[in-house]
Amino acid sequence: MKKLALSLCLLPLLAAGAKADPFEDFKTQITAQGEALLKPFAMDLGGVIGGNDFNSGRGLGFPGFEAGLAATVQAKPSASNRLLRDADVNAFGVPMLHAGAALPFLGADVMVRGVGYSGFSVIGGGLRKEVLKSGTLTKFIPDVAVSAYYDVITYDYFKGSHFSLDAAASFDIPVIKPYVGVGIDRTKLEIKNVSALLDGTDASISKPRYTFGVRLSPLPLLYVYGAYNILHGETGYSLGAGAKF
Repeated sequence: MKKLALSLCLLPLLAAGAKADPFEDFKTQITAQGEALLKPFAMDLGGVIGGNDFNSGRGLGFPGFEAGLAATVQAKPSASNRLLRDADVNAFGVPMLHAGAALPFLGADVMVRGVGYSGFSVIGGGLRKEVLKSGTLTKFIPDVAVSAYYDVITYDYFKGSHFSLDAAASFDIPVIKPYVGVGIDRTKLEIKNVSALLDGTDASISKPRYTFGVRLSPLPLLYVYGAYNILHGETGYSLGAGAKF
């Protein structure tokens, strides 16, 4: 709980201190140091994208719909991510607009999400399936859901994809709804528009991610949440808000 409280306090500060475009030195750094920088960079990027995957283990339930904004920030690049460290990048992250709707008969939700700024964009979507649901008389049973996302990544000097699998559990109690989750991110990036020597070089990496958070519903249909993450071994924080109908 201390880590979670700290995440709620620090995330706005970290986001404010993050560069508007933390990848602006990508071309300079990878030209100077070579393709070995690509894999650790892909690892960190996949973590902050995947950190936005869930904030509850409860599905929407047909004909449910939700929309909102999520953001995940990594406190600092991993030790092996020289591309960002040598460019003096500290906190960095990815915000995402997202929307979801329950599918009839299937007991699953379909989600879409995306973001675009400073030449960087992520567009993707996924499915979420509820595998355990609490009821009026069984509030002590957690809601559990599994989900999968696929995202397309583009930037001036790289392109690629992010694929994630997740499992999340939460308790649907009044106002305060704690949740935990685990996910795995597989991220693949390919260099482009850098040089004839490096263009077309790619790297991929798969790593696990862990989340502990709290979702609050101060008003009917509205929610906010905050979470502490372990993003592939690094500290991260998530914050978001939305409306659920």
